[in-house]
Amino acid sequence: MALRILMVDDSIEDQAFVRYALEKSGVGEVFVAVNDGLEAIQYLQGEGQFADRGRFPVPNMVLCDLKMPRMDGFQFLQWVKEHASCSVIPTIILSSSGLVNDVKKAYELGANAYIVKPTSLNVLVDMIKTTCDFWELCQRPELPERCG
Repeated sequence: MALRILMVDDSIEDQAFVRYALEKSGVGEVFVAVNDGLEAIQYLQGEGQFADRGRFPVPNMVLCDLKMPRMDGFQFLQWVKEHASCSVIPTIILSSSGLVNDVKKAYELGANAYIVKPTSLNVLVDMIKTTCDFWELCQRPELPERCG
């Protein structure tokens, strides 16, 4: 099953770097980026601008930053944890923070992995390829048209 990736990050630059890394490494069939946890929930629920599932399919992997306006990554993880149909989607924290407390809290809230954003584009390409290759090998359940 090809990867359909939802990136939740308010940094346009980081979104562009991840998009580039996906293209360079040849993984990920669909890539959509949103700016915060609230937009991510709208996407997962197929609401508003994300209602067209042909253009905005349910992702089978989420890359999520922690520090964002309106709804941060921890609040988003809490929401995902409370919605069983969404909690089966691998959710990977991709953050600039390597703080022990952030890592611990993210895993307590159900993150499947925690990766500190690399500072080199080449390392990012390798990290994205490795991460995507791993999740493509994993068995994943069928997903509903809408989560939540």
